[in-house]
Amino acid sequence: MSEAHSDQIKQAASDQSEAAQYLPATIEEELKKLTHFTGTIEIPLPAAEEEGSQASSDVPSSAETEKETAPNNDFNDFEDLLWGGNLPSDAPLINYGDEYVVTEGEPLADGKEPATVDEITQAIKTVEDPELMMNVYDLGLIYRLDRLANGDVEIDMTVTAPSCPVAGVMPKQVAEAVAKLDGVGKVTVKLVWEPAWTMDRISEEAKYALDIF
Repeated sequence: MSEAHSDQIKQAASDQSEAAQYLPATIEEELKKLTHFTGTIEIPLPAAEEEGSQASSDVPSSAETEKETAPNNDFNDFEDLLWGGNLPSDAPLINYGDEYVVTEGEPLADGKEPATVDEITQAIKTVEDPELMMNVYDLGLIYRLDRLANGDVEIDMTVTAPSCPVAGVMPKQVAEAVAKLDGVGKVTVKLVWEPAWTMDRISEEAKYALDIF
């Protein structure tokens, strides 16, 4: 072995010994177990503080401050996601037991032929529960449907659960859908809570679509 090569080995051993003294004790102990290890390992060393730095570890960095003060927007659109994006931002909050009535439309002109019950039913079927993605009529949410002689329509409906966040949305959607019909006057939709809705009220067609037997 040449003298130059021997000096290189000694220098490398000296460098390793000097570097090892700065390693945490746990890492140094692990290195002792790797006497015959021939592979490559990477050991992250603690970053040295910049010379002349006046920053204190007790003072949060601007990045940390921004992270702490930035609003958490992860769940801002949670309700829209949960309800298929069909929950308007201005939807009224209706609590269980609240009396809630929606009216749409204008009185039917004299001599105008009133819409049939079947036409009204088909209009109601255009409104879907955004959670179950099934129309409110086949879900059994319509408890009463009266077409008056003057063309006005009165509807009592409920929601699938007392805590349903669209309790203030669907009655309005039903009223609007029916009021658009030619031959319909004033439409009144009342949200009722009794009797509580159960899955037994779902139509056979809807049960088949929802795979409920």
